[in-house]
Amino acid sequence: MIKCKTALDERAQKAFTKNFKIYSIIATVIGAIGIVAYIVTSLFVNSSFLDILLVFSLPFAFGVVYLFMINKTTKKTVASELVNEYEFDNDFFTVTSYKHSEQVGTIKVSYKEIYKIKEKNNYIFLYINRVNAYIVDTENLPKEDITLLRAILKINIKS
Repeated sequence: MIKCKTALDERAQKAFTKNFKIYSIIATVIGAIGIVAYIVTSLFVNSSFLDILLVFSLPFAFGVVYLFMINKTTKKTVASELVNEYEFDNDFFTVTSYKHSEQVGTIKVSYKEIYKIKEKNNYIFLYINRVNAYIVDTENLPKEDITLLRAILKINIKS
């Protein structure tokens, strides 16, 4: 059995949302370039065909809104002082959640329920669907436990 704790602090949230932020920034930049191109071109050319460039307002709006949502969610999570305690067994893992140091719940998750697993920046992300994941901080785990955890997850995860 492997036990560990993960504070869902700003560092963990940044690691989890990094790709989402990158995609949002790219969408915002592409949208902004398209909008500027529309404005500049419409000054010199008077054609209704240029209105197609207004489509670039969609990725711009999406990127800005998504960046705002990510930042708001991160601040809310950090303010809650959430901590997850994990216990990994052979067939399942248990998550006990604490909010402001008070236990708020416990859940038992079978490895068969995991949608996908990603590992980056000293974290293992155990996705239970396309968007939500349990974040496991491996920074303070001994190397033997990390190796064992990887083996447990690899053996028990469905391909």
